[in-house]
This record gives sequence, structure tokens and C-alpha cells, in this order.
Amino acid sequence: MSDDYVVCIPSYKRAELCAEKTLATLSKHKIPSEKINVYVVKEDEEEYKNKLDPLTYNKIIVGKKGLVQQRQFIMEQFPEKKHIVFFDDDVKSIDLTMSPLFKSHNLDYFFKHAFKECEKNKSYIWGVYPVFNPFFRKARPEISTCLNYIVGAFYGIINRPRLKSIQLTLTKSNGQKEDVERTIKFFKEDNIVLRFNRIGFETKYYGKNGGLGTFEARLKPMLDASNLLKKTYPEYGDISTKKNGMTEFRLKKLDGAKETISTPSLQGKTKKNIGKDKKNKTIRRKK
Repeated sequence: MSDDYVVCIPSYKRAELCAEKTLATLSKHKIPSEKINVYVVKEDEEEYKNKLDPLTYNKIIVGKKGLVQQRQFIMEQFPEKKHIVFFDDDVKSIDLTMSPLFKSHNLDYFFKHAFKECEKNKSYIWGVYPVFNPFFRKARPEISTCLNYIVGAFYGIINRPRLKSIQLTLTKSNGQKEDVERTIKFFKEDNIVLRFNRIGFETKYYGKNGGLGTFEARLKPMLDASNLLKKTYPEYGDISTKKNGMTEFRLKKLDGAKETISTPSLQGKTKKNIGKDKKNKTIRRKK
């Protein structure tokens, strides 16, 4: 399979932020502009064309309104098994320095290696650690394959645009917790999600406009989405509420079919795992 990839950035009413954050970050990391597409809604197309530096991207493409709908539109534009890297539009920085595997390499190398690890482990999605704080990343295994949260701000997939079982339905209306639903559905389908726990990135999850809205405006939709996820997937996680009122659906660490060896000398080697959770119950994908 080809190690080529495309970078896709859904963005909504945040042209300046997209230019200053994610596009600038990718340019700093020397990701070729011809690999980068920005997806917008029709009403914003001209503003993005006026405010984005044409040297930092390939195309501005008009897609669908709504984050879930836009991501599905993007996947449908590419063939089966295409390697797609998704970014939010406000990624300020990417840190490879805590990973023995990637600290001496560039971001392009990381993308290609991540997809190769997916192929070796029969995973169709990879992600990175959702919190930038190095203190939390340094103690983590290099790669995990259990049911770990794949944050939607920065992840990659091997494309399966027509596979209904992984298409998002619960979070389609407002995009809240869409990455949690995606993580669960990929795990249910493949019995594995791949996460690089030493890789970090900086982003602001709640902005003043655009994106998914302000923090305050998202509290009730967060709760509604968490309740719906709990009702639909009670065996995969539990609801928790932070002091600031934010609701989360915390995933349980269910084991997948394989566990990647987490040593600095890792070269994609794997070992078989018994595929059991903490209650000693085997979690298997339904055929």
C-alpha cells in the first residue's frame, strides 16, 4: 500500500485562525502544501481565499455544514484505503521530542510511520495523546492498542468511506463527542485503535466563535451527547463531570486483539494478547 497521504482541515468561520495556527504549524514542519486541503462552507469560501496564504495549502474545497457531515464529505472524496490525516484548524504546535521513535525525524516521517503501524496491526485509525502536558505523556507506553480515546483535533485514518458501521449517527446533530463515538465504532469494527502516547500537540478546544462554539454554549450538548453514548454503549465507558461542569464519556481500557511493544527500539513488532478486559471478559468484534 502506498505511504502517500493527504491532510484535511475542516474549518468554519475561522479563516484567520486557520492561517495563523494549523497551516502555519504544518508549514513549520515542512509538510508539502500540495498535500493540504482546507474544507469550508460555501458562504465562507471567498473569505478563506482572501485570508489564507496560497503557498500553505493545495485547495480550498466547499463541503458540508456541520463537523460530522464535513468529515464524511471529505472521506467520500477519496478512494478506499486512502491515507487521510485530519486536523482541526487551531493546532498551535506539534511535539515529537518525547518519543524515542520520532524525536530525530520530521512530521512527514511520523505520518508515514503511523499508517505503516496501522497496516501491520490491522488498525484503520491512529491518534495522539489528547493532552499536551509532557508530564502525562512521558510515563505512557509509546503505542497503545486498547480502547483509548482518539481525539478529533489530530488523527489519521485508512479510508473506508462506504462502511456504514463506522459512520457517526449519535453525534451528527451538533458534533459534540463525535470523536468519542468514532473511537468506539472503530474499536467495535476492528477490535483495535492505535494511539501514539508520546506525541503531543497544542490547541484551544473552545473558541469564541466558529468550530463547535464556546465552552458555555457546549455544556448542555456535551451532557446530552454523553448520556446518549452511555445509553447506547454502556459497556464501553462511563459519564464523569468535572468541577467546571464539563461532562465527559470516559472510555474503559478494553483490550484489542494485539498489544504493541512499547520500547524505544520499536520497529512495528507486535505480540499476541489474550484480548481481555480487566474483568477477564473477551471483547470480540461481531461478524
